[in-house]
Amino acid sequence: MNSNAQTSRVLTLVFTDLADSTALKTERGDVAAGELMARHRDHVTRLAGDCGGRIIDWAGDGCFLTFDTSSAGVLFGLKLQETHHWESALPKVRVGVHMGEVTEKPFDGGVRVEGLIVDLTARISGLAAPGQVLISGAVQQSARQRLGSDAVGKPIRWETHGVYTLKGFDEPVDVREAGLDGVAPFEAPMRSEKAWPAGEAQAQTRVD
Repeated sequence: MNSNAQTSRVLTLVFTDLADSTALKTERGDVAAGELMARHRDHVTRLAGDCGGRIIDWAGDGCFLTFDTSSAGVLFGLKLQETHHWESALPKVRVGVHMGEVTEKPFDGGVRVEGLIVDLTARISGLAAPGQVLISGAVQQSARQRLGSDAVGKPIRWETHGVYTLKGFDEPVDVREAGLDGVAPFEAPMRSEKAWPAGEAQAQTRVD
């Protein structure tokens, strides 16, 4: 990619975010919390490499990654979910996975990935409960055919949570979940001012 090039391509996007990281700092102090954050980053970096992903950006304790295939993105999410589950000192992690066409531009020695699909993936991640990997229907349809029970050593369970309207987006999103029994929460996203089941009225802000 030359210095002025910009390309469009279809990628699988993944956003991760640590749950209750502020509370972690309050309970354990900045030094101990910082050590756990560093361990989390190490896991993200290692698993991204194992699954063929690229880390595009870190924002606090959140990470934005891209993968060439949906199965690789889901596999990364499941492995990160399981790692945080068994390493109980770590906060649980939220993961959102979506796929679509994006624009890539050179930026500061790396690459910037832009497009509405980026914002939509971030929103899906924001819907996830602690320890949950939420994916779009398109991702499930693509990845499920490629991920057998040997992918993570145990069967992957796929759940359908329904179609949600997301504030600021014209088209509703088919929200689903990939996870492992005994690890994933398998619960539908909570209704909020930013997301609600399609066909229902938007939640109203309470004014006292």
